[in-house]
Parts: sequence; C-alpha cells; structure tokens
Amino acid sequence: MPKITSVEPQKKTLRLSAGQGPKRFNVFLDGEFAFGADEDLVVEYRLVPGKVLDTADVEKLLFEAEVGKLTERMYRLWNVRPRSEKEVRGYLRNLSFKRKVKGSDEISDKAIDLLVSKLKQKRLLSDEEFAKAWVEGRRRSKKKGKVALKQELFQKGIDKEIIEEVLSQTTDEMEQELAKQALEKKMKVWKNLLPLEFKKKAFEFLTRKGFEYDIVKEVIEKTTHLM
Repeated sequence: MPKITSVEPQKKTLRLSAGQGPKRFNVFLDGEFAFGADEDLVVEYRLVPGKVLDTADVEKLLFEAEVGKLTERMYRLWNVRPRSEKEVRGYLRNLSFKRKVKGSDEISDKAIDLLVSKLKQKRLLSDEEFAKAWVEGRRRSKKKGKVALKQELFQKGIDKEIIEEVLSQTTDEMEQELAKQALEKKMKVWKNLLPLEFKKKAFEFLTRKGFEYDIVKEVIEKTTHLM
C-alpha cells in the first residue's frame, strides 16, 4: 500500500479580492508526486508523512483533490464578481464539455454537487447574497428598475421567493428617484422636443429600463412640469 513520503506547500497561493486564498500542498506517495490538496483536505484526512493509505483512500483523495482544484477555479471567478448557483453549475458543465472535447475526463455530477456544497459551507455561494449584490450593482451602474431586475435574477436561476424578498426592500420613492436619475441623462438630448414627443421617448426609455408603469408616469409628469 502507498505511503505518504512528503507534504510540501505549493509556492503559488491564489489571492482573493477579499483576502488571502486557501493554502495548497503537493502530496507525494512513495517518493512521487500524487496530487495537490488544499489545507482543508490535508487537515481532514491527516495527510502527514508516514501515513499509509489503502486503494479506497487514494481513490477518495484523488476525487476530493479534483474538487479542490475546481474550487480554486471558483475563486478566480469570484475575483471578477459573485456567481449564482445556476451560474456555477453552468460553468462547470461547460468546463466538463470542453474536457470531453479534448479527450480528458469529464466532471461528474457528484463532483459538481460536492463543490457546490463546499462553496455554500464556506459562505462563498449564496443565491440570496448574490441577489442583493446584483440588485445593488445594477441599480447603481445601470439605473435598472424592478421589472428588469426581476427578469435578470430569474435568468440567473434565483428562486422567486428570494427575488420577491430582495426587491421588496426597494420602495416606490427609491424607484422614482432612480428613474429620475436615469431620465436626467437624456434631458440634454431631448430638451428641444415638443412635450408630447418628449413624453413618448421618456416613457419608452424608462420602460426599457424596467420601471413599472405607475413609476414611469409619475416621474414623467413631474419632469414635464419642470421643462
């Protein structure tokens, strides 16, 4: 049976935007490199020099190590922006397909499920937190209304209950102010339009932004009185 002869820290450790990434180690069996493992795996299975492993242990460790490497890929994604569970699963299935095309081993559903579970345990994957961050970001950068945000979150695979809960924190007053800010950017372009033409363009613009009819009507009426 193989014996662990060395466990050496890897030189490169991924740095996350939120802080230091997980430590990783190279595990050697009988003097030869066998697999890379993150700190959690080393601690959980007490991977120390001198420990003897049977065939079942090695197979399980190789599977867990593969999940660990996939987890590191997720950290890279999180450096760009958080992901929903649907996005994570879609990314992994796409990666699995690419491996299949290249003749490499695919990623099993079991590995994907385990990875998703680990990400949730580490509080890196939460559809509720993702939805909150998405709404805040899209309102700030794109001035999107509730209707558009609801559709976007649905496409990201967020449950209806979570969407309703997150969007319920946005009041009509907040929506009106956001719609007003969005419309202000168009005022210089449309300042010479006749009132009726302005209302038509403003209505179409705010509707595309995802604001509800009552909000759009209220904001346009207030804006028209100021022209």
